Amino acid sequence: MRFSGKRVIVTGSTRGIGRETARLFLEAGANVVIHGRTQESVDETVSDLGGGRGLPADLSTLEGCRELIDSALDHLGGLDILVNNAAVGDGGTIEESDEALWQATMDINLRAPFFLTRHALPALRASKGNVVMVSSVSGLMGHPGGITVYCTSKGGLNNMTRAMALELAGEVRVNAVAPGPVDTDMHRIPARESGDEDGYFTDINAWVPMGRIGTVGEVARGILWLASDDASLATGIILSLDGGAGAGH
Repeated sequence: MRFSGKRVIVTGSTRGIGRETARLFLEAGANVVIHGRTQESVDETVSDLGGGRGLPADLSTLEGCRELIDSALDHLGGLDILVNNAAVGDGGTIEESDEALWQATMDINLRAPFFLTRHALPALRASKGNVVMVSSVSGLMGHPGGITVYCTSKGGLNNMTRAMALELAGEVRVNAVAPGPVDTDMHRIPARESGDEDGYFTDINAWVPMGRIGTVGEVARGILWLASDDASLATGIILSLDGGAGAGH
C-alpha cells in the first residue's frame, strides 16, 4: 500500500498502536501529524521515527480537539486520512467507577473522536478522504473484571462509526478496527503490577482463541488497509483484529 503525498493525522501516536501506525504511514510516503499529550513526547517520537510533524493537544477538551485539527490543517494544507486512535483504558468495578472516571473515559474515547471528525469534515469532504476509529473487542462484547465504563465507551464508538458512515456515504468513508488484547503498555503495565508478568500473559493467551496476544504491527496494518484505496468500497466496517476473541466466549 502506498500513501505518497497523503495527508494524515494519527491521534495518540507517541506509543503503542498509534506510533506503529504513524511509522507505517511515513514509510509508505504519507505526510503525518503525530499527536501526543506533551511537546516532549511528540518531539521524541518525530525524532525516533525520522519524520512527521509533532503537535501536542489535550483531547479531553473541545478546544484541544479544535486546536489539533486547525494546527494540522495549517501544516498539511488539507486532510486525506484521520485516525482516531487516542484512548484511555482506566477501569474499576461498578462501585469503584465514579463520575470522574466516567467523564474522563467518555471525553477521550467517545467525545474526542466525534468532535475531531466534525472539525475535520470540511477538509475530508474536499479530499473525499476517510476516517479510521480505533475501537476494541470490548466494544463488541462485555467483559467481567472492572472495565464496564471502557466497554461502554468503545461500544458507543462502534455505533458512532456506523452512523457516521451512513450519514457521510459517498463523501467520506468511516471505518473502525476492533483489536483484542495487544502487547502494549495497556497490558505491560498491569502485568508488571500484578507481580506475575508471565502468568498475566499466559492467561491472556489462553483467553484468545488463536492462543496469543496481538502485536501493534498487526493492528496498524489493518488501519492502513482501511485507509487505503484497496478498501474503497468499505464503509461502516468494524474490523475485528482479535485472534477470534470476538467470535464468542
